[in-house]
Amino acid sequence: MKSETCYLLAVGTIILGTLASLTAGQHPAARPFSSKEVKCLVCKATMTEMELAAGKVDPKKKIDVGDYRLDATGDSKKKKTILYSKSEMYLTELMETVCDRMDDYAKARYKRNGRPTVLKMMTENGMNPEMSEVDFVQEGDLNKSLKHLCLEIVEDQEEAILKLFMQEGSVKDTDIKLCSELAGICNEQPIEDDYQYEGSDERDEL
Repeated sequence: MKSETCYLLAVGTIILGTLASLTAGQHPAARPFSSKEVKCLVCKATMTEMELAAGKVDPKKKIDVGDYRLDATGDSKKKKTILYSKSEMYLTELMETVCDRMDDYAKARYKRNGRPTVLKMMTENGMNPEMSEVDFVQEGDLNKSLKHLCLEIVEDQEEAILKLFMQEGSVKDTDIKLCSELAGICNEQPIEDDYQYEGSDERDEL
């Protein structure tokens, strides 16, 4: 109930902000997005949501995968045990539901520099404090296009997403690896050793 109340407050904030823009004249930071901008931002948000979800899976939860055909001695030929979070079964299920999370996002631009973002209105700790730092952008679709774009990206990049998340070791920087390096949806530079996920210090740059 508490989270639902916070969500309604967040939506109310967007509506009030939009009405204020219409009354006072549209702020330059609230100008519409280009199709390339919004698709890039949705791609990165989708990968971030998948990383967060996979990271919450119990690391003790594992699953047997591989060729279950038996050899002459009755043993499985290629069966191996992997983390459940890296299994094709789990990741496929996650890809089927991750785009529902786009309902929690809204298009916005940071007031101080006009930088575009798709802002998650509710975090695990409640209403996103960055809501006061942005002007929300409404383009008539009430952000339904965010979910549509997410579904399109997941469908087109399914194999690449599986490959990224099923690889051994920690899963990180998938927003850059998929959206820029593999899919070409964004134009960010290849991953460097000292790369940090944008969202804090790098937020000022497009």
